[in-house]
Amino acid sequence: MWKLIVGNPWALAALFALGLAFGGSGAWWVQGQRLAATQARFDGFVGTVKAEGDAAKKLADATAAEDKRKKESSDHEYETRIASLTADVKRMRDDRARSRFVPAAPAGSRSVGLACFDRAELEQALQRFDDGISGLIAEGDAGAVGLNVARRWAAGIRPDTSH
Repeated sequence: MWKLIVGNPWALAALFALGLAFGGSGAWWVQGQRLAATQARFDGFVGTVKAEGDAAKKLADATAAEDKRKKESSDHEYETRIASLTADVKRMRDDRARSRFVPAAPAGSRSVGLACFDRAELEQALQRFDDGISGLIAEGDAGAVGLNVARRWAAGIRPDTSH
């Protein structure tokens, strides 16, 4: 019988086809089961990642909206404080502009325009000096207000920020 099988190429081909059909179909079925299990795990992974991504996006959107609200609030506070500071500086300048820097000459002076200096030139020089100093003070105050508002804003978005 062995010679009949080995000597006949058609018998060998038939046995090969038979083995391939049964062995291949079994392997095909096993691989199909593994593929289905792997696909199910992959689909679960994709669903989990999508759900976590959606949750992270919602959290990021909420955080961004809160940060934007805090920034707008800080900007409004800054604008309000700067407007108040500007009004105070203008009021103080106007108060100083109504008065003179150089005191009036004594009632019994021979020349009310002189007091060891030219009264008009001294008045102008003191006025320029006062304007320059007032401008520096106002600029420094505006910078301090901006810094304080920025500190409060930064403390609001990062609670561990020191003052």
